[in-house]
Amino acid sequence: MSESLIQLLTLCLLALVYLFFFRVLRAVWVEVQPPRSGRRRSRRRSQSAGQRRPPPGRLSIVLPETQRGRAYALADEVTVGRAAGCAICVDDTYASQLHARIFRREDQLLVEDLGSTNGTYLNRQRVAGPTPVRSGDHLQVGSTVFEVRP
Repeated sequence: MSESLIQLLTLCLLALVYLFFFRVLRAVWVEVQPPRSGRRRSRRRSQSAGQRRPPPGRLSIVLPETQRGRAYALADEVTVGRAAGCAICVDDTYASQLHARIFRREDQLLVEDLGSTNGTYLNRQRVAGPTPVRSGDHLQVGSTVFEVRP
């Protein structure tokens, strides 16, 4: 092999190593940071005086049995995870620090996985992107199962 080809392969390998370290540091940084629950977003359409927002609703724990019945109110944006800064803090080793986000967009309740290791499930279907949530749906974060109630 020529000297220039070896040098090019060496540079590519070095770039891949740096990219790997950057991704690891970024993942650690995201897990350590508190959630951004206080940020405000501008409305695309203004609500008229006659329109009312639906009631926020709540999440009730179904499983595990030891925590059954514990309920949490849903605001405009709620994070679920093990981190102390989450609005719904679950004591579950299978849940990530910042596991999922439940939020409202145009009067619709949505759930989104935040890159968790074990995934977020809505009615036993893995959540791939922002997914609509309705009353009676079951939301699984780690091994904790919530029921969405009005």
